[in-house]
Amino acid sequence: MDDALVAYNAGRVDGAAGLRDPQIAEDPEVGADYRVGLLDGRIAAFHHIAEIRRILGVEGSLYERPDDVNGPA
Repeated sequence: MDDALVAYNAGRVDGAAGLRDPQIAEDPEVGADYRVGLLDGRIAAFHHIAEIRRILGVEGSLYERPDDVNGPA
């Protein structure tokens, strides 16, 4: 049980950071727990970003006018 909780927490931390450890994710014993934590971490990060956008009053897509990194067309 402790290994499952450690794997879940590692997945949650990695998910919030936008990372993924394929070695842990494919582990037959704790991989499923890691992947669930990974998903929970990603969802938590999404909710935090949405809340920050709400507080700052940001509406709409940030990608309506993407920056042209190559200069004017």
